[in-house]
Amino acid sequence: MPAFEMRNQACIVGIGTSEFGRNLDVSPILLQTQAYQAALDDAGLTRADIDGFSTSHGAPAGADYDEFAMHTGSTFRWAQQNWTHGRWAGSSVSAAMFAVCSGLANYVLIANTQMESPAGYRRHFPRGEGGWNEGLRDVGGGQGQVNFHGLDTPGSATSLATRYYMEKYGATSEELGSIAVSERAWANLNPQAIFHDRPMTLDDYMDARFISAPLRLFDYCLVNEGAQCIIVTTAERAKDLKKPPVYIAGYQGIQTSRDSSIIFARPGLGIGLQRDFHYDAGVQDVYRQARVDQSDVDAVYIYDSFSPSIWFTLERFGFAKDGEAHEFTQEGRIAPGGALPVNTSGGSLSEAGLFGYNSIAEMTRQLRGNEAGARQVPNAEVMQWMTPFGDSLILTKGN
Repeated sequence: MPAFEMRNQACIVGIGTSEFGRNLDVSPILLQTQAYQAALDDAGLTRADIDGFSTSHGAPAGADYDEFAMHTGSTFRWAQQNWTHGRWAGSSVSAAMFAVCSGLANYVLIANTQMESPAGYRRHFPRGEGGWNEGLRDVGGGQGQVNFHGLDTPGSATSLATRYYMEKYGATSEELGSIAVSERAWANLNPQAIFHDRPMTLDDYMDARFISAPLRLFDYCLVNEGAQCIIVTTAERAKDLKKPPVYIAGYQGIQTSRDSSIIFARPGLGIGLQRDFHYDAGVQDVYRQARVDQSDVDAVYIYDSFSPSIWFTLERFGFAKDGEAHEFTQEGRIAPGGALPVNTSGGSLSEAGLFGYNSIAEMTRQLRGNEAGARQVPNAEVMQWMTPFGDSLILTKGN
C-alpha cells in the first residue's frame, strides 16, 4: 500500500483565544469555551459543525474531553487526550489531520487550557502537594528529574544541560540573555501578550536573580492562565470557509531514545544517558514531506519552556551547526527585523505559557498575511514549529 500523502491535505481554518493573565479567577471550562467560540467565529462555523476534539491538557489544570462535551452540549464522534507537556502541540495537530483525512471527523477542535488560580487548578490539586509528578517516575523520565536526588523540576534539570553546553562551546550568559530580550521585543508588538508594553534590556536580564544557575528569572516561561483553540479540517472543506486556509505541509513525531528527550537537550550533547558525539541534523522527514528545507522557512516557532531550548532546537533541526547556535542567535538575527524571526508572538517567555498552542495560532495569523500587525513577517509562505524532542510541524500558504 502506498504511503499516505499528507502534504496539504488538511488545514487550520479557525483560531481563538481567551484572555491571558496571571490570575483570571475563572473556571477552566469558561476560559476554554470563550476560546472555542472565538475559533468558531474565526472560521465561520457553529458548534454543530464540530464533531472531533483533541486536547493535551485535561483536568484539573484544564478540561477533560468528556467534561467539555457535557458543558458545551457537544457531540464528538472522535476524541483524544494526550499528556500535558508542550511536546504534544504538534502531535495534537497531526492527530486532527489524520482524523479529518480518514473520515473519523469533519472538523476537529484542538483545545488547550492552563489554570493556576484557586478557581481552577489549585482548587483541586495545589502545587507542592503532589501537583508535579515528573520526579516520581523510576528514572526521572526524559527531563531527568528524580525526587530523591532533589532534582524535581524541569528548570533545575535544564540548567544542567545549559551549563554543560556553555562550558563545552564557550557560550556566555549575555548570549543566552539575548534570547529572552528578543522574545520580549516581539511581545511588545503583540497587544495580547502578558509582557506587552514592558520592554526589557540585556542589563535588565543580567540584573535578574538566578533561579537555577545559569538560568535567571527571564529564562523561564510564564506561568499563567488562558485558553487557545484551533480548528482543523480537510483542504476541500476549507475552501468554503471564512478565512484563508493554512495548510499542514509536513509533520514528524516525537523522537525518543537514550540520545533523545533528555532534559530538553538535542542528541549528542552527552547529558545523562546520552552519548557525546558530533551531531549532524541531516535531512529530516518534516522537510521531505513539506518539500522545503531550512532556507525556505520564513519564521521559526520553538517550544521555549526555557530560553536555552532555542539553542538546542535550532541545532537539532540544522538551522545552526553543532555548538554554534549561541553565536547564530546574536546581533538581532531572531528579533524583530532579523533574518530568522523566532517566536514572533513573544512565545512562552513573554506572550503566555500555553505549551506551544499559542505559537501555532500565531503561525496561522502570520500565514494569513494580514493579522499579525506590527510583527507581521513580510511575504511569509512557510513557517515551522519544532521542539527539543524532535517533533515538528510545517505550515504553509499551500503553494
